[in-house]
Amino acid sequence: MTPEPTETTATGTLKVGYISPTTGNFAVAGQEMVDGWNLYWDTNGNEVNGVTVETIVEDDAGNPETSLTKAHKLVEQDGVDVIVGPLLANTALAVAEYTASVGIPNLQPVAASDDLTQRNANDLTVRTGSMGGSQANFPGGEWAATDGGFKTAVTLCADYAFGWESCAGFAQGFEQNGGDVVQQIWFPNTTTDFSTYVSQIQAANADLVYVATAGGAPGPNFLNAYLGLGQDMDKLLLNCCAADQGTLRAMGDQIVGLKSVSYWAEGRDSDVVTEFIDAYKEFSDGKVPGAYVAGGYITASLVASVLAENGLVTGADLVSAITEFTFEDSIFGRVSWDDYNNTVGPVFIREVEKFDDGNLYNVPIATFEDVDQWLGRTPEDALAQPNYSAQFQGI
Repeated sequence: MTPEPTETTATGTLKVGYISPTTGNFAVAGQEMVDGWNLYWDTNGNEVNGVTVETIVEDDAGNPETSLTKAHKLVEQDGVDVIVGPLLANTALAVAEYTASVGIPNLQPVAASDDLTQRNANDLTVRTGSMGGSQANFPGGEWAATDGGFKTAVTLCADYAFGWESCAGFAQGFEQNGGDVVQQIWFPNTTTDFSTYVSQIQAANADLVYVATAGGAPGPNFLNAYLGLGQDMDKLLLNCCAADQGTLRAMGDQIVGLKSVSYWAEGRDSDVVTEFIDAYKEFSDGKVPGAYVAGGYITASLVASVLAENGLVTGADLVSAITEFTFEDSIFGRVSWDDYNNTVGPVFIREVEKFDDGNLYNVPIATFEDVDQWLGRTPEDALAQPNYSAQFQGI
């Protein structure tokens, strides 16, 4: 229940600018990010503790220059109090630098660039609905080398920052726990035919294949090539996006049993998750929400929780209220924030199961609680390293 405002609680309007690619190559993910945000307010109402939340959505089409233009417009013409988004790492980094320079908080529901909360961290940017790429995949390597019992691994990751960070997280978790990454293979983000990469995977002859894509078509395209060439699905571990709901819907029952690693698990046994999924099914004609929807939704839920405790807060006070908050029971589980404004929370090893409603779900088979972004190092040691790349994976 939303508390009534007290005499000392500020009321009014929190004006939110929401930037996401709702057209172009990333339109599906971008619209899902917006849908998650809107779903929360549609379900719960947009007034919290005497504060009305007003949202202005702008499409950046996944272009950094457009993102900046839209951010300027939202701040300078619309007078927003906070900007949420955008989605892609390069657009998010550009917007975060601008908003910090003009004293406007920037909440990041989905963008996974490590440096948003590491080398480029600032006091007004908060990762609210995701984790850094390396952070979210480190437990996957740890699990594979311990509970999974795999001794050697080959990795296949997209050849740009998100792929490098995802692979680095997995590789470090695997090797720190006794595993051996025998080969790392990189593919352009525009790849549609993965058959040559599957051939390279076969030649590596490793116990485990770890694959990281940025979502969308590469996930199903890889799986079609891998399974089409008769490879063993039990040897696969995918990242969040390669096994997101878009992939599950595209591949169907043939991938029941597929394993992946992510901070989001739609099959987790939780009343909060069930309520969220039921609401999204009604919102989207029966679809199960993936990580992009979840990121938008938890960001809205977090803002609402902070407003319920504090009334109307803006600027640095809004950021402080968010980062001092501990979400004891969110759709992601128990989540808090570190000194760099990054999420600290659970990461799940998931397995695809078919539920009675006929949909496929990623169900946790192992949980790593309180995962931070430093991969077993101190912040000082982690930040002293080079950025992750195809040449530097921290192993």
